[in-house]
Amino acid sequence: MSDVPSNLIPSRVTQLPTAPVASPDGLLLFTYQGVSYQVRAGDLLQVSGVPTTRQVIAGTGMTGGGQLTSDVTLSIANDGVGTAQLASSGATPGTYGDGDNIPVVTVDETGRITAVTEIASSGSGTVPVTTQVIAGQGLLGGGSLGNNVTLSANFSNTVPLATTTGGSAGVGISLSRTDHQHPPVNLSNQDEIDGTLPIDQGGTGRSNTSTPGAIAYGGGSDIALGSVGLAGQVLISGGAGAYTWGSALIQTDQPANVVFSGPASGADAPTSFRSLVNADLPNSGASAGTYGSATAIPVITVDAKGVITSATTTSFQSGLSFQGTWNASTNTPTLASGSGVAGYYYIVSVAGTTNLDGVTDWQVGDWAVFNGTAWQKLDQTNSVTSVNGQTGVVNLTKIANVEGGAANKIVFNTATDTTSFIDAPTTSNRFLKWNGSAFEWASAVVTAVSAFSAGTTGFTPSTLSTGDITLSGTLAPAHGGTGLTAAGTSGNVLTSNGTAWVSQAPAQGVTTDDVIALAVALG
Repeated sequence: MSDVPSNLIPSRVTQLPTAPVASPDGLLLFTYQGVSYQVRAGDLLQVSGVPTTRQVIAGTGMTGGGQLTSDVTLSIANDGVGTAQLASSGATPGTYGDGDNIPVVTVDETGRITAVTEIASSGSGTVPVTTQVIAGQGLLGGGSLGNNVTLSANFSNTVPLATTTGGSAGVGISLSRTDHQHPPVNLSNQDEIDGTLPIDQGGTGRSNTSTPGAIAYGGGSDIALGSVGLAGQVLISGGAGAYTWGSALIQTDQPANVVFSGPASGADAPTSFRSLVNADLPNSGASAGTYGSATAIPVITVDAKGVITSATTTSFQSGLSFQGTWNASTNTPTLASGSGVAGYYYIVSVAGTTNLDGVTDWQVGDWAVFNGTAWQKLDQTNSVTSVNGQTGVVNLTKIANVEGGAANKIVFNTATDTTSFIDAPTTSNRFLKWNGSAFEWASAVVTAVSAFSAGTTGFTPSTLSTGDITLSGTLAPAHGGTGLTAAGTSGNVLTSNGTAWVSQAPAQGVTTDDVIALAVALG
């Protein structure tokens, strides 16, 4: 059979004709373990095929299906998938977001939320409802953003001027430019003038009623009229304020000790030239009285001007009372032998030979002292047996120079009539300090001036070290000075330019006579 041509006897499956119909009773070539068999198609399908009567049934949430006699389509039904059919996304169930917190959502590529968190609301990128919309220049309205806000134009006046020809309020809602200009005003036409022309436009800035004798002066934003003065009065500058009227001071020669002042006593009165009296002098601080006597020494305090500011008295020391000077040649005043007041003494003014208790060789500068019994002569070379009742030999040198003293020593009392000495310091800037039982030397702390400022007076300090500080510069007007560094030219006047004084010649040759003539004319 192998030699039979295949075109005459089919030997391959592909050479067999196609069956007109498919039937379970048809036979199929079946090879099993190398042996070829015929098998019924229906039997084979019972083993490995799916019957056409088999159904594909749509389950929960699905639609479609049917027998396998044809293609079967399944699809998800509308609203067919519920929460039970969805897999867990990873998001925690709950409610997210409130007035203080904002939810943060994570979404995957299918649009499912996989995570939700919250962050505190910071208001970034939003505007609080309390924020105001404020109407600026030329606008009205506004308010908080809690509601709708309306802004409208702020028309300065929608009522026409009350003029002889009338006017119109207008209906325009467009704002005009701030730099628009009007044609010149015809001041002779009452319809074109109203209000007051400001000072920066050539007017006075106010409605003035002229008063005879009043003087116009700058009032800042307008021209003001001052008060009317009395006959003979002159103007007194009020600085940046209104002027006042005052009395004229005519500079003429006056007698000595004459001042231009108010009354010496009594109520206020016009100033005039009058004689200087004691009441014009300020109180010095010293009490009126007589200071100094035979038993008291005046103690006078004088200030840098030579004025006595205080006067008191103190008693004589060492029990001696000064009586005055004595002329030993003429015994004036008369000193009687063996009589006097114990402790009284005189200073000899003229040398002489007056025999006073046996003393005839008086020298200028000696002391005549009465010891209660007799007059004695005291000088720097004599020793006497008694002074002011003290007996024994008294050396006047020891009285002047404390006994036991020496050069560069300082004496102090340790008890009544008992003295002690301390050596003078060997270094500078030392002072005596009491340590509770004796004096000792201590260092004197000298502190330099750390800072010195004369403010805005115009003065500057010369040094910051200790000691006297000298100021240099020119006193500024704000501190009572003139700010000028030179005396100026004779005949010039001081005028203020608003910030400083300036020395300049009088305008148009005004003289004192002109001022008098003006004062008379105004009167």
